[in-house]
Amino acid sequence: MTIKITGNNQYLKELNKATVLDLIRQNKRLSRKELADLTGLSPTACGSITRELIKDGFLHETGQGESTGGRKPVMLELKPNSYYAVGFDIGMSELKMVIADITAKVLVQKQFEYSPGISVEKVIKFIGEKFFEVISNEKLSVDKFIGSGLSIPGILDRRTNKIIIAPNLAWNEVDLGTEISEALGMPAYIENEAMCSAICEHWIGKCSNIENFICINIESGIGAGIFIGESIYRGYSGSAGEIGHLIVKENGRLCGCGNRGCLETYASIRHMLREINERVQKGYSSDIINPGMGTLSWDKIVEAAYKGDELCLQVLKKGAIYTGYAVAFLINTLNPEAIVLGKCFKEYAPLVMDTLIKTVNENALKYPVSKVKIFTSEFGMNSSALGAAMIPIRKIFRK
Repeated sequence: MTIKITGNNQYLKELNKATVLDLIRQNKRLSRKELADLTGLSPTACGSITRELIKDGFLHETGQGESTGGRKPVMLELKPNSYYAVGFDIGMSELKMVIADITAKVLVQKQFEYSPGISVEKVIKFIGEKFFEVISNEKLSVDKFIGSGLSIPGILDRRTNKIIIAPNLAWNEVDLGTEISEALGMPAYIENEAMCSAICEHWIGKCSNIENFICINIESGIGAGIFIGESIYRGYSGSAGEIGHLIVKENGRLCGCGNRGCLETYASIRHMLREINERVQKGYSSDIINPGMGTLSWDKIVEAAYKGDELCLQVLKKGAIYTGYAVAFLINTLNPEAIVLGKCFKEYAPLVMDTLIKTVNENALKYPVSKVKIFTSEFGMNSSALGAAMIPIRKIFRK
């Protein structure tokens, strides 16, 4: 077998570049000597790699470091505002957009509304229009974008990167990545929305130094993004993390998946909202809410719960109990170091976290539950768009 030395050398060169960039990212700033020591590369090789990365705009020199006996070393950092990535979170009635530079600094966060039931064709057009409108207003060059990330509430085929099904959008068998790539003129990477949230937590959040963790998103549906050994875990066919369809109550409520008693039917925002409104329509009344108020929005329900409304608190805490069952199951089966609860959960976490933790402690095995950290995401509803923007950035570092 003949080995193509040129191709091999090129691969190693790109790998070494990514290694150098990632070391600087993790350490914030490093000298060439420190890079040589950390990588095991010769000072000459490190000098050549860093020169190229400076020339290409990925690195810049940022003054001198502390002397260890000789001349003060020149320090290197990732260069801000040199290259950008854009992330889109495609929801049922809203598009969230994030633009970040390669240092992961967020430059733009926008959200745009559209009618529920939007078609694939209209989403592609909408994304293109909003992207070029925003970068024009921000005076950013499209040539400086290294790629786009797309967060989708659905199941993906990892071999083809097509959307198999996105039930909340009523999409089936869609090749969205290719269409968006052509519309924006840059690579497009598609990912499940819960996994995007997990990527956000791993790249810029509380799980940046945690190898094994699970990020649970609670909104109209419930899903989980899983990291094992610092790598994304998608399962054999790409559907890992569909915890909204764990059965938490035998012969319980009918779920859209066809089963009864799924977690989503008790703990998702959509179902908790429905339960409270049905009770109000049947005559429930308190000092805070009453039937004359009409259909209550999610914001009104959370506000009422904080004011002490008995029904709203009862439903939110019941949802937390069922979520606690799912968290206990995940602790027993995957033994993570951390579990992050995100999206809408952040809005009512102070009201129910004690209930959730109590349920987890009562239902999980004692040893693994004593080791796990359970906390709320600081990113709330923006986590998936942020994670989507981090996908192209991670590619630079071979992540």
